[in-house]
Amino acid sequence: MFLQLEKINFTNFKYYENMRTKITFLLGIVFLGNNLIAQNNQISLNSSYANQSFYSMQNGEVLNVSNEDWDIAFSTEAMSSSIRINGGMGTELYLYPLGDTTDWNTFDATNISSWSPVHNSDTNWSIGAFNKYSTSAFDMGWGMYSMITHYVYGDSLYAIKTLSGNWKKLWIKQLASGEYSFKYANLDGSNEVNASVQKSNFSGKNFAYYSLDQNTAINREPNSQDWDITFTKYITDVQGQPYSVTGVLSNSGIHVAQADNVNPNTYTDYMQHNMATAINAIGYDWKSFDMSTFSYSIDPNRCYFVKDLNDIVWRIFFTFFEGSSTGIVEFNTEEMTSSTFISESASDITAFEMYPNPLSDNNLTIVFDNSNKNTELNIYDIAGKNVYQELFFGKGFQAKLVALPTLNKGIYIVTLESKGSIFQKKLVVR
Repeated sequence: MFLQLEKINFTNFKYYENMRTKITFLLGIVFLGNNLIAQNNQISLNSSYANQSFYSMQNGEVLNVSNEDWDIAFSTEAMSSSIRINGGMGTELYLYPLGDTTDWNTFDATNISSWSPVHNSDTNWSIGAFNKYSTSAFDMGWGMYSMITHYVYGDSLYAIKTLSGNWKKLWIKQLASGEYSFKYANLDGSNEVNASVQKSNFSGKNFAYYSLDQNTAINREPNSQDWDITFTKYITDVQGQPYSVTGVLSNSGIHVAQADNVNPNTYTDYMQHNMATAINAIGYDWKSFDMSTFSYSIDPNRCYFVKDLNDIVWRIFFTFFEGSSTGIVEFNTEEMTSSTFISESASDITAFEMYPNPLSDNNLTIVFDNSNKNTELNIYDIAGKNVYQELFFGKGFQAKLVALPTLNKGIYIVTLESKGSIFQKKLVVR
């Protein structure tokens, strides 16, 4: 699912942050108010949305890069074992339903048309298509975590259709000491390739990318601290069915609030709206296709507020979307507030525990120590859906009893966030 617990000391409850942290220095505190200059912006994803654009609210477009040169992406976070696919562009993944890894040499794809595809979560980067179907606390989806070696060992086989339309069988063999090892071949076993991806070779990035057709790892995204949102194609549910859409996903640690039925040119009251951490908080539905004109129309009464990693809030609203002919998106951004702050350490949260775990009723106790005032709790199910959210006020050591709604049995992701520092743990509900 999302943790490779390589160095966790379960006796002393030593915690490791799995998201971005940073130290900023006191340069002064400046309040610039709501009268800053709005900026009109344009990016292009090219014909058929072939590119992906990484965008910084502060600095504009950071990188515009082809989105047609990779099939799978491996998380580079120290504690993560997330593996995603390029589903929006056409990569398809199917869990082999007939057996385990002992069937590698006898892989039977006769009835592959009846297998069910698996998709990335579009609400959480930590849940890739390979991380679905987890059945226990130490099940990463594609493999099991070992308490003895602190490695993840692959226990599943997959069929994958590459962007070029080639079918492969694939086995993610293990994640050990920051290195993913895997092998793949044609469905009939020919052209077998053994490969590996080392996290440290992509330091500072969220993911390392790999092309199964080109047999190569690809460094294709900017440093994670340099961008806030990305314009791209991805899979989401549309009327209950998985569908490829073009929209906006947020970087980890970014907060987004949506404001409807407002004048997006003048509305500034972002404090009246709850900030969400789901990566699809902006998403794709700020536009719709008008069948009468065969063109896209923009929701004229909607804007979004984006809080970046420096706690600066920006307003963004869309003004034009040309569609697949050019992939042009036009939008307006304006800074609402600006401030710098001191963080005395690399993380405001220095301890995080929860109990009981596994959970058998609705009462969960969250224990944490936070040097900042506010702490946000989010709980996601295995599909990436946010099932609970709460904001805690006050700093210092706290123990909070949380009365959860009735949750289905299974695995959940619990995140605790403050000032852009995010901790996450698995919660088992029995």
